[in-house]
Amino acid sequence: MKIIYKLFFLLLLTGLSLEASAQRGQGQQGQRPDLKFKGKVIEGPSKLPLIGANVLVKTVTDSLLTSTVTDVDGNFEVTRPWIPNVKVEITFLGYEKFSKEMGMRDGLDLGIIALNEDSKLLGEVVIEGQIVVGEQRGDTTSFNANAFKTRENADAEDLIRKLPGVTIQNGQIQARGEQVQKVLVDGREFFGNDPFLAMRNLPADVIDRVEILDQRSDQSRLTGFDDGNYSRTINIVTRGDRRQGVFGRVYGGYGTDDRYSAGGSINIFKGDRRISLVGLFNNINQQNFSQEDLGGGGGGRPGGGRPGGGPNFGGGQDNGIITTNSMGLNYSDKVGDKMNVTGSYFYSNSRNNLSSFTNREIILSETNRQFYTEDLINTVESGNHRANARIEYDVNPKNAIIITPSLNYTTSNVFSDRDAFTVNNALNPLSSTRSISGSESRGYNLSNNLVYRYKFEKQGRTLSTTLFTALNERDSYSELLAANRDFIRNISDTINQETFGLTDGFNYRANVQWTEPLKENSLMTFSYQVSNNKSSADQQVFSLVPEAGIMVLDTALSNVFDNKFVVQRPSVGYRYNYKNWNINANLDYQYAVQDNEALFPLERVFNRSFSNFLPAVNLNYRNMMKGTTFRMRYRTSTQEPSVNQLQNVINNSNPLNLSVGNPNLGQSFNHNLFVNVGKLNLEKSRTFFVFAFASLTENFIGNTTFVAQTDTLINGEVLLRPGGQLSRPENLGGRFNGRIFSTYGAPIKAIKSQFNMNTSVSFNRTPGIINGQRNQNDNIDLSQGVTLTSNISKDFDFTLSTTGTYTIVNSSLQTNLNNNYYIQNSNIRLYYSPNNGKLFVSNVVNNALYRGLSAGLDQQVWLWNIEGGYRFLKDNKGELKLTVFDLLRQNNAIARTINDVSITDTFTQVLTRYALLTFTYNIGSFKQPAREQGGNPMMRMMQGGGGRSW
Repeated sequence: MKIIYKLFFLLLLTGLSLEASAQRGQGQQGQRPDLKFKGKVIEGPSKLPLIGANVLVKTVTDSLLTSTVTDVDGNFEVTRPWIPNVKVEITFLGYEKFSKEMGMRDGLDLGIIALNEDSKLLGEVVIEGQIVVGEQRGDTTSFNANAFKTRENADAEDLIRKLPGVTIQNGQIQARGEQVQKVLVDGREFFGNDPFLAMRNLPADVIDRVEILDQRSDQSRLTGFDDGNYSRTINIVTRGDRRQGVFGRVYGGYGTDDRYSAGGSINIFKGDRRISLVGLFNNINQQNFSQEDLGGGGGGRPGGGRPGGGPNFGGGQDNGIITTNSMGLNYSDKVGDKMNVTGSYFYSNSRNNLSSFTNREIILSETNRQFYTEDLINTVESGNHRANARIEYDVNPKNAIIITPSLNYTTSNVFSDRDAFTVNNALNPLSSTRSISGSESRGYNLSNNLVYRYKFEKQGRTLSTTLFTALNERDSYSELLAANRDFIRNISDTINQETFGLTDGFNYRANVQWTEPLKENSLMTFSYQVSNNKSSADQQVFSLVPEAGIMVLDTALSNVFDNKFVVQRPSVGYRYNYKNWNINANLDYQYAVQDNEALFPLERVFNRSFSNFLPAVNLNYRNMMKGTTFRMRYRTSTQEPSVNQLQNVINNSNPLNLSVGNPNLGQSFNHNLFVNVGKLNLEKSRTFFVFAFASLTENFIGNTTFVAQTDTLINGEVLLRPGGQLSRPENLGGRFNGRIFSTYGAPIKAIKSQFNMNTSVSFNRTPGIINGQRNQNDNIDLSQGVTLTSNISKDFDFTLSTTGTYTIVNSSLQTNLNNNYYIQNSNIRLYYSPNNGKLFVSNVVNNALYRGLSAGLDQQVWLWNIEGGYRFLKDNKGELKLTVFDLLRQNNAIARTINDVSITDTFTQVLTRYALLTFTYNIGSFKQPAREQGGNPMMRMMQGGGGRSW
């Protein structure tokens, strides 16, 4: 830790030295007040704000001094350097450049600046048959949608898949080497933070640009102080001529085995007011609003129509046979000139019938292993209501507020039928269980985050506050009937019990921050934060007493527990900007008090306190001219245990796998290091990014596992049969994981396609204790992926991809054990329309190769989905298609998971072959801006839908 603190102060002193050096060079200029150019950039004919326009301040001889980009309202502020004459330039892709020389006596308010389309530039594009791919605007990479060709009636995801440096794999979107956490539409949230909802409900032909940026936290954006908290974000910018109208699609289909699918999305845009409705009703495992997601599935495993799948919606599961009913409403508007309002409501209901087989290898010692197998039939019915809102209010130039409330209410009913047994090294049976259980639960989570900022007259001086509050509760009831057998003693017993559970919690976090400018290029911040996480759990278990025939309270399985965790955290931070460099350093002191109290069956109090210094350093470099970026981020944090981990009560829902909490748990301490290096050449569509991550956790909350060799009483009352396990959380040292990921992309002009190559190496070390012996499980993943994506025409489109991953597994308890395995997932997507979009045929072929798994699971699986159809009606708005899912009837789902003491392989039932006939109607009615009613016909053609390129 001492080395870390020395590094922190060294960087702080370095920044101050650089600042002093810069100020000495400026003489007395640094004492002058800051001057700022400000203004608003709009599109000339429509008067709509231009988001992300590049504002450059140069010398009169064209040397760049400073720059910024316009915000979601088209506004900008940029420093006016202290030299007699400067030149202000404003550029936006496809529009004429604004340029004006400004002297010291000229005003700083440039007012409203209207940019008109550059007809000369567009004319050159038509003649040369080329189109600009995009441009770099500060930290934002902006791609021109017209440069990428997509099929007829494509959605935003089809377009985004083609962007250089973007990959979609295993249900995750990665851009420039990092995971995308948000997808915005015109700078606004769309159904909360689910990236796929916007991508799969917006047609590609309404998109003008796709921007990739790092969005800072709300407090950081309001104060101007970069606190290092950011999220990789994609912002979909719609076309100006698509912001007045109604568009979307509705569909319905029926097929073999009573399979059905219906739903759609309708978007009503009227300038700043946006209303979107989505609906989804099917029994074909489709949960994430894409018509191509036939068969559900996920994680890149066979079982999904679209490679990589997507996030689950409303608590459903990837595998099994799933019926889903979902509806959602999203609303956003600008109220006056000062307020932006966004809100959404989403409801989903799903039923999942799942059947799975599990084979688990448990490592006991250097020479001893144990095997657990399980057949499980599971039915899960879940419901989810989710509502959230975001209100941004600029009260006046000095005061601003952001409010983000959220409500989530869930219900769940689960039925499980489990048949499991354990065997020893010689495959002799030890114990078995047959259990039937049912449970129902309901709960809610209500939260709100409020950020307020006051801006003083002095530029850079701000006072801001953040207040977060959350209230949650969960009520549950379950029944368990189990028959257990001990093969060693040849005896049996039964369990018949009912469980009533209630957990609730309230937590808040309040923060006050002051930012103070030191000189023109530096800023300091002082903050204080206090938080309290209060939670309680009450579990009452009643067991049948056969002799009396009544249910009585079982004190061995019942528990009442309260947990309080109070944190106080003062902080000091420093930021310095020097040319293309940005340095940001923070040092927090955290004092935390953990107050736990067991109220039943025994009264006990557990009090602990923790003191930590939490340094953080962010280092950023950006060279706009060369397209080079470098980002380094080091952060430290702590994580307190949850009430479930602390509650000293035994969970015997699976009598062969018991678990219990640990009230003596303390917080863990995390070190995280991120490094991202990138090179982007938009002129040649070449990208190269390297992303590295490393994490070290002290006092990691791992598990200590006890495997019974004979009948064992837990806590003197609960019987654990031979071969059964009891796991308990414990603070352990030595947890480490790291990953290096690189991606390279370049066009292959001969076949009008984009080539991408991804290479990844990851290492994961997880400590654990089993029967008193420490085990260290090391996993190394070596992964190589290649993707080829076409950009030929809207009538012919293909994607070829393959990713192979070789995993090396090492256990310190069994160094001679070979559990290495290899999984390769390959995919071919082919679309062809021979007569300008009328007839079409599409194939999606997945291949999964497994080697080195459990016996019977090493196999090669082909999943072939094929569809063909015909488009008709005006503008091809009607579509009738026939889809055959899993043509070869080979679909399945295989997964391997590795933890500190075991290796588990699971084979799960999934949806197999069916045929579906679907009718789709595409909606598109727009009110054209005035410029579209006349003027140059070629200009109107150039504004055509995404997928048309000239």
